[in-house]
Amino acid sequence: MVIQPLDTGDNKTVRRIKRLNQSPTARKKAGQTIIEGYRLIDDALGAGVRPEMVVYSPKWVEHADGRSFLVRLQALSIHLFYVTDRLFQELSQVETPQGILAVAPTPALLSLETLWRRAPEPLLLPVAAGVQDPGNLGTLMRAALASGAHALGVTAGTVEPFNPKCIRASAGAAFRLPVVSLDADGLRDLADRGATLRATAVEAGNPYFEADWAKPSVILLGNEGNGLDQDWRDGAELVTIPMSPAAESLNVSMAASVILFHAAFQRQKAGIGFLPPAMV
Repeated sequence: MVIQPLDTGDNKTVRRIKRLNQSPTARKKAGQTIIEGYRLIDDALGAGVRPEMVVYSPKWVEHADGRSFLVRLQALSIHLFYVTDRLFQELSQVETPQGILAVAPTPALLSLETLWRRAPEPLLLPVAAGVQDPGNLGTLMRAALASGAHALGVTAGTVEPFNPKCIRASAGAAFRLPVVSLDADGLRDLADRGATLRATAVEAGNPYFEADWAKPSVILLGNEGNGLDQDWRDGAELVTIPMSPAAESLNVSMAASVILFHAAFQRQKAGIGFLPPAMV
């Protein structure tokens, strides 16, 4: 029997996938998100994230590698849902779809207590405080993982870290770097435990390369347009990236990359090396 792919959007599963793609409320209520593309799905599987369902189109099964990946998913008892290339295009959020996406549980957030217990000393924790663009947050995740940070902190007002766009921008880092929800009390707790709190500022801060990043460090990174709220800056050491007067500022994920990789350089010189993330 030849299995024909579904070609109508008037289907309960299709409507559900569209809601998960488009609505933070739907993702929060379901505790699920959308992962699109082979590499990201494979990264999720490698991190222990088990999709509930994988949707694929004829484009995906044109090649033997695509078919063998489906066999692997079947062996894991993951439900497979077959749609036409036209319908998959409606479900996809990328310009050139590969023809495969997954509905998967949202990874659990790490508690602050667990982070402190599991993070190898000394702590390196970037915190997104009001970052609203999922592409920026995903890129920040990627830089944090690559530079040896133990986790990524997120505050209220920051875009959800497992937004589908954020996951894509993270290039899989979203499944390998734990995320911690932080508030002002949490920051004070980290400071009480010996972490130095530093906040980024366009000006009026000390040059970032003068800070001692080999000690337990928390780096606060603010909103793309307005920077950090004063509440987050209070009690923190301000650090600035000196730059040409021809430029006004850096993108938040670019600024984070500059600082985090300098921190990694200092830590390497101090013999700390790249320590593993504080995974759950």
